[in-house]
Amino acid sequence: VQDWDVDIVSQIVNTKNEMAVVTNYLSSVSGSIDSVTGRSLRVARQVLCNAAYEGSGPDRRLRHDAQSQPEALSPIHGSPALQPYWASGFSFSRGHFILRVPYDPYLPMVTKQDEEISMALRAFTHGYDFYTPERSVCFNTANDNPSAERKSFLQHKHLYTGQETASL
Repeated sequence: VQDWDVDIVSQIVNTKNEMAVVTNYLSSVSGSIDSVTGRSLRVARQVLCNAAYEGSGPDRRLRHDAQSQPEALSPIHGSPALQPYWASGFSFSRGHFILRVPYDPYLPMVTKQDEEISMALRAFTHGYDFYTPERSVCFNTANDNPSAERKSFLQHKHLYTGQETASL
């Protein structure tokens, strides 16, 4: 997106919150960027607010996925809107966020859902607030061909035997 960096920095400033984290799942790039101006064509924004438990016993965990999140025009204008969760797909904040709430080195090769809940809980207890962007500045190609099989890092972990413990 043309001038994405200026746009996202202005969105952070517009929150008037030093502890703001603008975060969200990424929408598909298809039809999202004007081919002439390079500007985002997306006017709706997704809000991460739906969550449910999945699994049972010790494997039971909180999960929220992109398909279950509402996406609509926001009644709030001039600033990103507060939301309850942190998303691993896109996260933008002041640099102190990653210094104060680094990725947990004791959770190597953690799943996306576990990463999101871990970061959200630790960031919130450090005083950070999560916002959905007012305007999308970043998009994803992964949603463009849902039938294509994409392997995750975890599905290739046999290629990196021992790396998860070596990274600690």
